[in-house]
Amino acid sequence: MKMAQGGRFDSIAGGLAVLLFLSGCAEMPSWIPFQGQTTDTLPGVVTPAQKIAQLKKLRLEAPENNAEFKRQAVAYLTKSIAAEPDPLIRSEIIKTLAEYPLPEAEPVLRAALEYPKPDPDAEVRIAACDAWGKRPGPAAAEVLAEVLKNDGELDVRLAAARGLGQTKEQRAIAALGDVLADSDPAMQRRAVLSLQNITEQDLGNNVERWQKFVKEENPRPAQPVSIAEKIKKMF
Repeated sequence: MKMAQGGRFDSIAGGLAVLLFLSGCAEMPSWIPFQGQTTDTLPGVVTPAQKIAQLKKLRLEAPENNAEFKRQAVAYLTKSIAAEPDPLIRSEIIKTLAEYPLPEAEPVLRAALEYPKPDPDAEVRIAACDAWGKRPGPAAAEVLAEVLKNDGELDVRLAAARGLGQTKEQRAIAALGDVLADSDPAMQRRAVLSLQNITEQDLGNNVERWQKFVKEENPRPAQPVSIAEKIKKMF
């Protein structure tokens, strides 16, 4: 039992050290919880390369970290991204949050793609699309469908279409069907691949066949008839 507790404490302590390092604190206490005293201090300035290295480390170790550490990591990252001016680091934070699929991370992932004012950097939005693709469910399909409809960058829309396919949500079919008529062949191809992933149908690369399939699977609701039109039909 003592060994198990010690392993848990070591994990939390290591996590705290990483998070403090990422914060770029000029000073640290002369001790780290549960690990005894140390005379070392971190440099006053943490470079972007160092931050990115630590974020990648958090991603790699995600499967091994315990629930408490994951909660702490998500809490810290969701707080730090709001004040992060470097889009490259914001993108890395989003990629790291994708490996910690806690509900607490969803507000940040939504904010990165919230129109009409999403994150201004396309790479950050692409990372957010990929993160949502790893969170199957109605919320992911809803967010990614909005990106597919509203984003002005082709690469971001391609990431959204890819993410929709990964969700395997039936409600994603209509959104993907809408872009089958896109003028860009890359978007058409991506929509077909995602539709194949969701429906498990093999209709080849024939866009017209897929359009017919989507129409049959997701019939559009009838448009309401106005009172004037109803009266006109009576005479």
